Amino acid sequence: MSKVLYVYGGPPHHPTEQGGKVLADLMRQWGQYEVEMTADLDALAALPTGRYAAVVLYATGFKDDLTPAREKGLLDFVRGGGGFVALHSATDTFRGSRGYIDMLGSEFLVHPRQHFEFPMTVAVKDHYITARVPDFTLNEDQYHLQSFAPDNQVLVESQWQGKKVPQLYVRQYGKGRVVYLGNGHTAATWAHPEFQKLLTRSVAWAAGAETPARPIRCGLLGYGPAFNMGKGHGGWISATPGLQVVAMCDANPARVEAAKQELPGLEAYLTSADDLLAMPDLDLVVVILPHNLHAPMALKCLEAGKHVILEKPFCITIDEANAMIAKAREKGRMLSLFHNRRWDGDYLTIRDLINRGLIGEVFHVECGQGGYHHPGYWWRSDKAISGGAMYDWGAHFLDWILNLVPGKVTQVMGDFQKRVWHDVTNEDHGQAYIRFDSGVTADYWVSSIAAINRPKWLILGTKGAIQANWSDELTVVSHASGVRLESKVKVTLPGYGSTQYYRNIADHLLLGEPLLVTPESARRVIGVIDAAQRSSALGQSVAPAPGCE
Repeated sequence: MSKVLYVYGGPPHHPTEQGGKVLADLMRQWGQYEVEMTADLDALAALPTGRYAAVVLYATGFKDDLTPAREKGLLDFVRGGGGFVALHSATDTFRGSRGYIDMLGSEFLVHPRQHFEFPMTVAVKDHYITARVPDFTLNEDQYHLQSFAPDNQVLVESQWQGKKVPQLYVRQYGKGRVVYLGNGHTAATWAHPEFQKLLTRSVAWAAGAETPARPIRCGLLGYGPAFNMGKGHGGWISATPGLQVVAMCDANPARVEAAKQELPGLEAYLTSADDLLAMPDLDLVVVILPHNLHAPMALKCLEAGKHVILEKPFCITIDEANAMIAKAREKGRMLSLFHNRRWDGDYLTIRDLINRGLIGEVFHVECGQGGYHHPGYWWRSDKAISGGAMYDWGAHFLDWILNLVPGKVTQVMGDFQKRVWHDVTNEDHGQAYIRFDSGVTADYWVSSIAAINRPKWLILGTKGAIQANWSDELTVVSHASGVRLESKVKVTLPGYGSTQYYRNIADHLLLGEPLLVTPESARRVIGVIDAAQRSSALGQSVAPAPGCE
């Protein structure tokens, strides 16, 4: 594991020490770099010993503190091939050293007197640091630079009074790589996922990381007409730099013909899964099949040495989940679930409102969906194939709950009813009451015999509540200020997360970044459904299976 030295110091209005702790945690999650922190500037003099792959500096001031020994150590380190990442006010540090300024490629000029929200626009989209990073906004001070070296390559820029302002640039210094990332003044910036991505990649690139030579080659296994998911996955993958759809497979020749029209130009259109898995340069298979086929086909793909993405749900039984996870570990392959709805706008807005403390500590969550309607005559209504009523939308809602409420599940009380639609085998009504080790409870139900529906979300906290229906507006009641405030909050975050999901897949497989939807997290959802079914049969609450807490 490569070592990175983080050097910090200066006035407390810059979170230099806390930033180092955040970076250390992020790089630890990545699993490729170990960060050591120090406020001792003499560490710079010892850099050429070769202990570190890169140095990160976040400091302010110290105008004349880069002594000749420290300056020589730092500049020799970078010239010799070491990486250097300067954060935010590092351009306002060591101003007495012309050598440092020349190596860095700029120095601080001024910043507007107040913090304001400004865009972070990716100017170069195919660089290691910025690949698949969307444009975003930050709210903090914006550094303006002078002595800007002509060989700096600006990767991210912003705007100020009609002029472009560099926010992230890279340059070469001798054999070493230099990065300047101009943000990091506030704790909110350090918590921003896109800033974190730019930061960790800056460190990795400075330490010598390279963009992989070829994309991940993907195949679609299943191209059924329901919701046109095959076409959807094909489009989402193709829109993700670093991923490429090269083949599809469906046992129905008519669906193969549909794929030829909807996804033209693939290398192979197949009717045999064995033929798909025999493609030697196929890296990843997306399984888009009925629920009862998820586990057996995933195991077959993993055995063939392919990475696997499963459509929801993960599988039907705990044993299937455990077998897939074990096989993925044995083969050293990625296994993930298409939990794209983790990026739903209303869900992310709810999380943000909770994190801001507007409703205090959450103690109870209710959610679900239903109506009074026949579920239809298709495989999703056949319990032997689908797993039951809770395996469809339940995969979304239970995943939301498990990511919204911290801690482990201790007890589940389930109730399944078969009352009206006897010509199909799925339950008409299913409910799971979940208790966490923190004492927080959650109540989810799905129903095809609910003549009056419940809110999509009702979240109760010690200082307020949030209610949401199937719209772009949330109702929030808050007593956090000491006065009752009721407001409507618009959901402005777009989409259903398909793009964000596949960006992470590419980032994980190509760059080694952490996988956001792990198979272990997907197994927890199956564990709750399994516990709810066992509970309903026994008439009492039960604990989830080991590994599903």
